Amino acid sequence: MPANTPSVIVRATCGLALAAWIVVLAVTLLSPSAAGPTLLVETTSHILARAGVPESLTAASRVEFGLNVAAFVPVSLLGIPVWPRLSWRDWTATGFVASFFVEVVQAVWLDGRSATNTDVVANTLGTLVGAALGVVLLALLPARGSEDGADLPHRNSSAEQF
Repeated sequence: MPANTPSVIVRATCGLALAAWIVVLAVTLLSPSAAGPTLLVETTSHILARAGVPESLTAASRVEFGLNVAAFVPVSLLGIPVWPRLSWRDWTATGFVASFFVEVVQAVWLDGRSATNTDVVANTLGTLVGAALGVVLLALLPARGSEDGADLPHRNSSAEQF
């Protein structure tokens, strides 16, 4: 593992948060009805408009794109501490494959949903952004020794005494 591997507690906490977020994503993305996601896009658009965001940025298509990006940032951001050996490229590729799979499922089996290539792009971008943030945060961690003591210079095992 890299020298700045997160502690077991950080890895476990990120793993639990990641699992919970994946369940939320799966329920949202694989729901047979688009009513929930549509309501979220419309509500967010109205909130942004009331906050004074320009109309060109509060259009439903732009808000949906932004929400799709934001939905996938936590996947790689929380995943990097859990699997620190995976690179940002690995996470981005995983995000692309997962997004493509979701869109295929929506196109083939979920009549109430619409599959778009824009969603694949937005979700992949979100995974890339989360991976980039995760790599930076992981690099900022102080270097730690391994948890099993394998890198300690003065270990006294019976094999070393002979």
